[in-house]
Amino acid sequence: MGKYKVGEELIIVNDPNKDNAKLKELTNLIVDGDFAQISWGIKILEVEYDKPNVTLTYKNVNGEKNKVFAVCKDIENFDKEKVLEKALLRAFQNEVIDISVNKNKW
Repeated sequence: MGKYKVGEELIIVNDPNKDNAKLKELTNLIVDGDFAQISWGIKILEVEYDKPNVTLTYKNVNGEKNKVFAVCKDIENFDKEKVLEKALLRAFQNEVIDISVNKNKW
């Protein structure tokens, strides 16, 4: 990421190659005999809270931007962290579904 000040404006330039390298580093499948471990990386681009809802915009390892939504049903005890976790779980669920759908196309 590069930061440049032009007059009074700060311009931030993100390096997509660094993002892609980090996402590829975070995403892997390891098989060790009878044991297996999967790790999945996504980049959080934006989180919008509209009580009781949260909208999460993220980028996956393929560079695709996606949005997921989650709802906190207990409005009186609205917790941003818990509803964000719920949205992240939904994002990972979508990614797993997408990879299984893509594997079936081959």
